[in-house]
Amino acid sequence: MKGSMASAALAPRPLLRVFTHPACSGCTSAVDEAWRLTQLHPEVDLRTVSLANKEGLAEARTEKVTVIPTLILTLGSEESKRWEGSPAAGELEASIEAVAAQA
Repeated sequence: MKGSMASAALAPRPLLRVFTHPACSGCTSAVDEAWRLTQLHPEVDLRTVSLANKEGLAEARTEKVTVIPTLILTLGSEESKRWEGSPAAGELEASIEAVAAQA
């Protein structure tokens, strides 16, 4: 039993990254919705990545982000879902619920 609990503790947590830029008109609503959903599903981590700084730009290049906002949902190192632009109503929530159930 202890072994299975230790394995669960070491399992990767889902991560939702929202790539933003201060000049992006749709980014605020995407971040707000992502924040709301990760509050409902605390097993999913949220990180915003601003393309207004060097670190954010470098991460965006690595992830081949060409549209903002872009949202990337990952479990461990595996990308589960990507949205370029704001997700359709309910689509982000359904994906977060599905990944949260796996965590």
